[in-house]
Amino acid sequence: MPDVQRPLDGTNRTVEIGLGYSLRAPGLKGIATARDPRQPGTRAAEAGVTEVLDAALRDANVSEARTVELAVSAAPMPPAAAPLRDSRGSDALELQTPDLGPDREQVVMAMNEAGAIQWILPERRAAGAIPTTRAGATRRFLIPREIVEPRPDGSTRGLLTGIRRKLLKVLIYPVTDPVVGAIGDLFAEEWEKRKRPYGVRWFGPQDYRSPEAPPLTPRDWEKLAEGRSLLFVHGTFSTAHGAFSALSETTMHTLWDRYEGRVFAFNHFTMSHAPDRNVGWLIRQMPEGLRLRDVDIVCHSRGGLVARTLAENPKAFGVETERIDVRRVVFVAVPNAGTLLADPKHMVQMIDRLTTVLNVLPTTFTTELLEAIITAVKVLGHGALQALDGLASMNPKGNFMEKLNATGEKGATDYFAITADYEPTDPALKWISKLRVADKVIDRVFDGAANDLVVPTLGVFDNNGSAYFPIGASTVMQFSKTQNIIHTTFFGDRVTQTAILNWLA
Repeated sequence: MPDVQRPLDGTNRTVEIGLGYSLRAPGLKGIATARDPRQPGTRAAEAGVTEVLDAALRDANVSEARTVELAVSAAPMPPAAAPLRDSRGSDALELQTPDLGPDREQVVMAMNEAGAIQWILPERRAAGAIPTTRAGATRRFLIPREIVEPRPDGSTRGLLTGIRRKLLKVLIYPVTDPVVGAIGDLFAEEWEKRKRPYGVRWFGPQDYRSPEAPPLTPRDWEKLAEGRSLLFVHGTFSTAHGAFSALSETTMHTLWDRYEGRVFAFNHFTMSHAPDRNVGWLIRQMPEGLRLRDVDIVCHSRGGLVARTLAENPKAFGVETERIDVRRVVFVAVPNAGTLLADPKHMVQMIDRLTTVLNVLPTTFTTELLEAIITAVKVLGHGALQALDGLASMNPKGNFMEKLNATGEKGATDYFAITADYEPTDPALKWISKLRVADKVIDRVFDGAANDLVVPTLGVFDNNGSAYFPIGASTVMQFSKTQNIIHTTFFGDRVTQTAILNWLA
């Protein structure tokens, strides 16, 4: 059908925008335009959705149902209007969509004037309510209504071409995935089995960027046991080839030569399994009686918790980690004190932030990262938090972090850390990552502490209760605010690579 345009007058009245969709936006005046679903790859500039996000939505079996564009400004709040508040306590506008029944679910991807993305989950149905397609049945979404103010040059233009207005993209997906099955407590685990399976692989300069690598054979394990070896462990939503692809071929050749070809990587579940389960799987792959006596580890983000489970507190989790002797660990952006973004109350905010960065600054393997993120959104939309033990392991108030940081005696393993305080100077990136809607929420979560968008800066190396921490200043490298390093860009920086080579000399 043709685009539907309706005026918003700042009052609390409900505005119908066609096909059963409606808006209520007290305190906003302007024009709301509702559009039919677009075809993938079209109007991308207008919608602010990059090709990689388009591809990730398609791969995740998510399609667009309706796009609502809001060209609005602030208006006085009607005296008699009860304010709308979203789950985060922010002033909100209300979008109602037709209920699609028990077989399909919806989520809204909201993009503000600068291009910052927030995932908005529908309000939960009342307990015991049965989804229905009866006439008039709707789903309700509460969306932050704060307007990104113009920059000093008078522009609200974001880093993405064409973003000058709010965009609300209603996305739909089947409740039962044709491959993975019904969304529920086991959905993330089944998805990872099919899309991000466990595996231990060689990780050399010829194939470290390739997703295709055969698993280690018993003879390969024996080769690793012949001398000093290097293990790469990726972080949340990622894979070995994706997480470390930005390392230069020169760096990888140097490491390969130093370790005489004994360089390998561990692919593991990051959403559905906690790090101790990851380590248990790794140990079970080793031939009986084999022991790796001199292993160094380079790890990113949540992968550092896997490394620490191997290195420092095996008794806490009942895993046979004595079969791998860890000599050195280089932590890159690792939440060693946890991150409050992994608290169930804030998990969607972590996903918002990662989606925004990956949409604006895509890399070679961004689509596969985003597909995993969208899968987590589906699980969160169904309230199946117990399906996300891997993410919950980073919660500083959770059981896993409490056990991990109870290490009472330091062993022989040496720790090194690379961290960052991110505060970009580029005006467009400021709007994306630090100002207005996104940063007001995140700063409350981090209590104003420096962070790399996902992990608190000090949390990588400072005291956390474990005898291994704090890591000494001489073995910590910190990127300053002016260096524009974020959680996903450490490994492409020459300084990071130099530090790794120096520490693993």
